[in-house]
Amino acid sequence: MISISRLISGKVEDADRIRYSGIKDKYPSVLVFNVTRNCNLRCKHCYSGSGIGLFQDLPLSSWLNAVKQASDMGVKHVLLSGGEPLSRRDVHVIAKEAHERGIRVELSTNGTMLTRERLEELRGLIDYVGVSIDGPEPVHDRFRGVEGAFSKALKGVRLAKELGFKTGFRFTLTKDNVEHVDFVFQLMEREEVDRVCFYHLAYAGRADRSLDIDNKTRLSVVKKIVERTKAGKWEVLTADNPVDGILVYSLTKSVNVLDLLRKNGGNKSGERIADISPEGIVYPDQFTPVPLGRVENLREIWDEPRPLVKMLRERKRYVKCSSCPFFDVCNGGLRGRALVYTGDLWGKDPSCYLEDIFKDGLLRESSPTSL
Repeated sequence: MISISRLISGKVEDADRIRYSGIKDKYPSVLVFNVTRNCNLRCKHCYSGSGIGLFQDLPLSSWLNAVKQASDMGVKHVLLSGGEPLSRRDVHVIAKEAHERGIRVELSTNGTMLTRERLEELRGLIDYVGVSIDGPEPVHDRFRGVEGAFSKALKGVRLAKELGFKTGFRFTLTKDNVEHVDFVFQLMEREEVDRVCFYHLAYAGRADRSLDIDNKTRLSVVKKIVERTKAGKWEVLTADNPVDGILVYSLTKSVNVLDLLRKNGGNKSGERIADISPEGIVYPDQFTPVPLGRVENLREIWDEPRPLVKMLRERKRYVKCSSCPFFDVCNGGLRGRALVYTGDLWGKDPSCYLEDIFKDGLLRESSPTSL
């Protein structure tokens, strides 16, 4: 994840202690808990293939044990996701366990189940509520597969803000909504929401490559996001494409930006972050379907590093684009996307738009230290 606002303005946010620490820990700092595959919506770009139906969840005891192991590992952040995490009636119990163990807890939700009752249960336990928005109401509802999803999500955002939760939007860039990036900033202004994260599409679940934008468009839209960030009104992040940081560097030519990007180190799936599926399988991230182990033995995955963990730590030896002069600030991008596109876990991430940055004349094809 890249904090565009930090790179542009220098404003430090809470999670920057992880993003830009430069520290290489034995264990991940962030764990994604996909606590259910159940959901009241059926989004066409859902990375977990969740939806309306009845999936068997892991028992509460499994997640509480995962929290204990995470605490012993020194994990700093837990992201509660799904499916729709609020479809679990006991999700506040998981949040409480993590909070009481000193772990920062964030909630990733479609917003439609953010009732006053549920928010009261979570008050004091959740540090951030991220609500997914796909564009204006008709666009959002088409993406979500349920009429009225947009209005319910906004009602949830307003309730969360009213009850004192830090709240923001999450927006996944696809060919069907990329034209609505400006709308998201307008909505933030209207709703007085001060944080947004733009996600590059990962090819997982129902989100296949046909939904993705081309890299020329990607360059154009990320430049727009950077330009809107300069207003200094919002915390703006992008996720799942570390080339965004290289773009900021190309636009600023700032040594400080380059230093932060090197401390960030690019994609750190299986190292700084890991994911636990609703079935209890541990993956490098939410989008890379290569198992590392099981939730019951979470800590063991890094105590006696599994072969894949070792390879991810040494990925410069394996990733096909590792000779790139910017590899130390990118780390090869999203492995899950490369795997789907090339059939090779170590192949080139098709969403790398560095060549388009070169063509645009923003950078020379040389080592960043030569600028």
